[in-house]
Amino acid sequence: MEMWKLVFVLLSTCWPGWGIGQNTKAGVIRVEQNSVGLCSTFVQPYSSNYDCHEYSITTTDGFRLGVQRINTRSDLGQKGPVFFNHGVLSGGDTWVLNPPDQSDKSAAFILADAGYDVWIGNARTTRYSYGHENFTEQDAAYWDWSLDELAAIDLPEMLHMVNSITNKKIYYIGFSQGSQAALAALSEGNLGDVMEKLALLAPVAYVSHAYTPIGVAAVNLHLDQVFEALGLHSFTTKTETGQHYVDLICKAANLACYEDLASAFTGINCCINNSRIGFYDKYETQATSTKNLIHLAQLYRADKFQKYDYGLVENMKRYNFITPPVYELFKVPTQNMMLAYGAMDALANLLDVERLKVELNPGYKYLFKPLYAHLDFILAYNLKEEVYDHIIEFFQN
Repeated sequence: MEMWKLVFVLLSTCWPGWGIGQNTKAGVIRVEQNSVGLCSTFVQPYSSNYDCHEYSITTTDGFRLGVQRINTRSDLGQKGPVFFNHGVLSGGDTWVLNPPDQSDKSAAFILADAGYDVWIGNARTTRYSYGHENFTEQDAAYWDWSLDELAAIDLPEMLHMVNSITNKKIYYIGFSQGSQAALAALSEGNLGDVMEKLALLAPVAYVSHAYTPIGVAAVNLHLDQVFEALGLHSFTTKTETGQHYVDLICKAANLACYEDLASAFTGINCCINNSRIGFYDKYETQATSTKNLIHLAQLYRADKFQKYDYGLVENMKRYNFITPPVYELFKVPTQNMMLAYGAMDALANLLDVERLKVELNPGYKYLFKPLYAHLDFILAYNLKEEVYDHIIEFFQN
């Protein structure tokens, strides 16, 4: 390794505040001071046990992605870096919503306690990222992205950042669209050089058999096409407009969504502590681009795992073909992969997961949970015993 790079790695590992503005293969890395960031909100109250530092990485198209690093004070992550990637309509706080002093502590604390150097990714436009160099939330360009950009830009930028700072290959844990982005990137020959092993929770590639009440109703109402026609660029349930469309979907489908919004989006979960639903609702859902939701609706209708469909003319310009190219799953390396999925999952439906398993090459391991639905894989009160003890064993072996 070149001497300057070795010095950078050593300094940035030992002193996280060092290296502000450094330009690496991953882009410009900054250490952020954020009084309302993920670290200060979810980890700082337990600062006697955990260190947490806020970083940002500027992507090639100008987004400043938030990345947080968590270690226990007694063990500075000697088992290597593990990177968490969240799903759609959520952010990196997914991995820290349950505090470490409770028996149902969240995944980031479980892995930190097990001796891993924990890194949490936040996709563009999510709450714990840092906006854009040139655009604001009021600009259409701020929301002009879908799964394709998450796979081709955000995920590689964040992982190369972690790799450049730690000089180690990364254990990866992706949930829902966080698994989808990894599969898309790996199918195109990316990221294999920086990943040690990966565990994909509630893995999504195909969504043709998804049966979430609100999702199916939205697709049947062609709400994605309505959003596009009206020029609506973002969606969140936290605004009056977003609530209006949720109400519209729920009434059309005869759903009592606000009695249990999580189940309306993901299906009925078995093992979530209902007394904490109000706390979860305070932070979730988060805004995503309507283009991202339109892409998911396209995958549902096309019964394919493919790139965004811009229509015949624009597809020819972008892809040199009238239909979008598919992500070829047989190209994904599988020897160091685990899939964890549940029989009751309405988003990562069992039929779609089985299709994914068939199209992947042999070599992966899998963990099947008969009672788990979608959100159980990030919020269940028995998550450590049912899921993460198995993932840690897989990582260590």
